Amino acid sequence: MITLENVSRHYGSGPKAVAAVHDVSLTIAAGSFVTVVGASGSGKTSLLNLMGALHRPSTGRVLIEGVDVGLLSEDARSALRRTRIGFVFQFFNLLPTLTAAENVALPARLAGDSRAPTLRRAEQLLEQVGLAARSSHRPDELSGGEMQRVAIARALMMDPPILLADEPTGNLDSATGASILELLRGAVQAHRTVVLITHDASIARRGTRIVTMADGRLVRDELAASVPPSATAR
Repeated sequence: MITLENVSRHYGSGPKAVAAVHDVSLTIAAGSFVTVVGASGSGKTSLLNLMGALHRPSTGRVLIEGVDVGLLSEDARSALRRTRIGFVFQFFNLLPTLTAAENVALPARLAGDSRAPTLRRAEQLLEQVGLAARSSHRPDELSGGEMQRVAIARALMMDPPILLADEPTGNLDSATGASILELLRGAVQAHRTVVLITHDASIARRGTRIVTMADGRLVRDELAASVPPSATAR
């Protein structure tokens, strides 16, 4: 589903250039739930941005469903992100003037779909994440956990095979965070591929595979079941 071949991502140029990701090779199979763990500045968010075709690699290749995204035009990369990848962010990124249903429907509306069918689909997705009764509420009328549920529903709007989540529980209490993780696990059970970024070792172990980043490098790649709880904290 996602393949990185000797991928590096540099910011700046000359002697001041910084390698946020350095020579990473990684293959993520369809239907996987992969967590990427590492300290702040380890390169995990930069890695996710490469997987999501938000950034081009400085060197190496990123392939999504066999397509080398570095060879695509900006329009083609945008279309790939819109139709094949759902993004979930730590800070929700909901539009404050739109209702929950309108926020969920936004990706389809931007793609040119008509209003009525997209709102019906949005209502169905909100029901799936337990927010059917909150569809007409705006973000400032929702709790943090409810906003993240709206964000997950929005990420599913175009029925993408890939979900990329960057610290989706970072602003939530532990109980609410656990419910969000269950939603992401449900996405895997629905045959989606999920990659989740976290700095929390206990959350990293909720996936099936743990990739550990440090100083822009991939330093460990293990099945979660084989990793003792203390190991992911190192």
